[in-house]
Amino acid sequence: MNYVACFGDSLIQGYPYSNKNSWVAEVEKYAEVKMLNYGVCGECCDDILARLKMTKLPEYVRHILFLGGANDIIEGKPEKYILEDMAKLVKWCEEQQYSLCIVLPLISAEPMLNVQLQSLGRALQEKYADKVFILDLQPAVGMSSLERRLAYLDGVHPKATTYKAMGAYAAPLVSEWVEKTSMAKLEEVAQELDAVLEDGFEDIASCLLATPAGNLRISASNKGIVEIAFTDEEVTAFCANENKFLAEACKQLQEYFAKERTSFDLTLDVQGTEFQEKVWEELKKIPYGEVRTYQDIATALGNPKAVRAVGMANNRNPICIVVPCHRVVGKNNKLTGYAGGVEKKEYLLNLESGK
Repeated sequence: MNYVACFGDSLIQGYPYSNKNSWVAEVEKYAEVKMLNYGVCGECCDDILARLKMTKLPEYVRHILFLGGANDIIEGKPEKYILEDMAKLVKWCEEQQYSLCIVLPLISAEPMLNVQLQSLGRALQEKYADKVFILDLQPAVGMSSLERRLAYLDGVHPKATTYKAMGAYAAPLVSEWVEKTSMAKLEEVAQELDAVLEDGFEDIASCLLATPAGNLRISASNKGIVEIAFTDEEVTAFCANENKFLAEACKQLQEYFAKERTSFDLTLDVQGTEFQEKVWEELKKIPYGEVRTYQDIATALGNPKAVRAVGMANNRNPICIVVPCHRVVGKNNKLTGYAGGVEKKEYLLNLESGK
């Protein structure tokens, strides 16, 4: 099941009805997509964006649907400021690795208001059609002035039958967007795998190392270490093959667990997104025996609001211990998730603190 977090004004909320009567809820009847409704009546784009950033969404949510702009225009906000808010939205979703859908503002039954609504819609399409999914629900509401008058209760808020029509119209479009972006992510992973294969995957050597914290699998290419990870594989005999990077990694890790080493000098051969690599570099700056919070790392990177993205990058660190993701903790020094298990994280921190 795919999930979409829906943020916006009254047209997401389903005003003047309940969330259950919104077009967002109607989508679920026709599509295998769970629509999480975070709509709030009366909010402008900056309010919606602020609430989106503050909302702790479930980890399984990777799609954001955003509808706003009409209230901004009604309140007299110039278009350029609305577009600035939208630019912030697009940038934030890119940083957080969310797939974004922008719903164009509906044309109302008020001719004077429509000039600005249509102008905003055109600007959004021109700026972001190649970057995000643009959803236009106007065909479901009606294009002619007569259709629009019949579709609304008060000129701007849809009737219950209109909400139903909007949901039925949007369902296949939302399904296609979610499916395409999910497939694109799988294709991206496949391309990364192909790149690894082309770059000499067959030449990667591995060995297992027994440590007091658990067994480690260490892998290296002919350029450097590509992975250090805890494993349940049984260590039957120490073997570093003929790869010089493996032998040196094993030596330095043994010194670390013997409390004879507090820093590492290994050649690494890892690749991630630009943001992930920045996070991993920041992790290496955390001194032995000290900890930092996810907020600390985000702030050090110049983006205090990227706490969630930092957590994801931390979780995808392929080089444990050497790139010390175990030194990152939650608020109030709470030990949060660790790929090797929280008990291993606790062991490593105790080892470094001398406990």
